[in-house]
Amino acid sequence: MQLTSAQIQELYAFTRKHYVEHYDLQTELVDHLANGIEQQLEETPGLAFEQALSKEYRKFGVHGFEDVITKRKRAMSLKYWKIIFGFFKDYFKLPKIVYFISAIALCYVLLSNLNTSWKYDIILGLFFLPIIFVFVMSIRVRKDNRLEQIKYGKKWMLKDQIYEYTSVVNILNFFPITLNLSFFRDSIPMHSSLVDFFFAIAFVCLVLLCYLMTYIIPQKAEELLAKNYPEYNIVNTL
Repeated sequence: MQLTSAQIQELYAFTRKHYVEHYDLQTELVDHLANGIEQQLEETPGLAFEQALSKEYRKFGVHGFEDVITKRKRAMSLKYWKIIFGFFKDYFKLPKIVYFISAIALCYVLLSNLNTSWKYDIILGLFFLPIIFVFVMSIRVRKDNRLEQIKYGKKWMLKDQIYEYTSVVNILNFFPITLNLSFFRDSIPMHSSLVDFFFAIAFVCLVLLCYLMTYIIPQKAEELLAKNYPEYNIVNTL
């Protein structure tokens, strides 16, 4: 027995009522619920739609959709980092690798010519700059994301992942905060060329990562969403 359009919409409302905010996950769950309900109605023709829905929902256990939401968020976070890695790899191919190596070389030359006594503090400050930039930019792009959600009335999990940087900023903060610990201050030989080379690579990689997160990937958001969600363009034009 095929469910009616009204019943499908009722399933969407049901998922929203049970704290499933993102349209892509709602659609997945609605499809799952609909298949289960249709099978029940075929086996028991007199069964009410509401009873079939209640029975199907109980299959998710005492936590309902919570476990599904958690797993989906984890999977989407992994997908987001795969996207970043994909863009990051492009800078190890010609012609971008030339700019990448040139930036490292320039950074190395600058660091190697700094006075050893205050080199550490300059390096620490440099590592905080791109992180602050990411944080400031994230405020703007998250605002744009909220405006789109209001306009279309739908949230997409991957889109939220693309436009949310707070947790990433906390991760990136770990590096300069760690460097600021007295143990590292006393143990890192700032006169070493190898240390200068390491910091040059780390800094350029951090700047590149922040650039990808705050500019390139948000700019490609619509393209990435259309690629991952075939229904994205259709739904957002309704």
